[in-house]
Amino acid sequence: MGSNDDLRALIRDPYHQHRTIVVAPGEALTEAYERMRHHDVSQLPVMDGDKLVGIVDESDILLHVFGDEARFHDPVSTAMVSKLDRLDAKSPIEALLPVFDRGQVAIISDGERFLGLVTRIDLLNHLRRRAG
Repeated sequence: MGSNDDLRALIRDPYHQHRTIVVAPGEALTEAYERMRHHDVSQLPVMDGDKLVGIVDESDILLHVFGDEARFHDPVSTAMVSKLDRLDAKSPIEALLPVFDRGQVAIISDGERFLGLVTRIDLLNHLRRRAG
């Protein structure tokens, strides 16, 4: 686990501990949707092996299938966002704010190695714990 000023400390479900719920680019959007519902998350990292290749969230799926529900059977790669902004684990906690302001989830990396996601709730929980 990272120190208190390392963003690793805010990752609720670290990828290296096999706790991050993920989806593969070739899986159907129905699988991604069901995984989100089952685990009560609104976005999933899209992993090709150990390489992060995208993020898919509820809005991505909704926009892809709206008007043609048969598109739920399309692969995740057709709806995912592949242009990813990553934050290095050593970034200051303040670096999360612009990411959240853009309505995104923070993707935390150590170089090219994907470590996990940090959401607004993760940051709020962290700040609440610090408040005592």
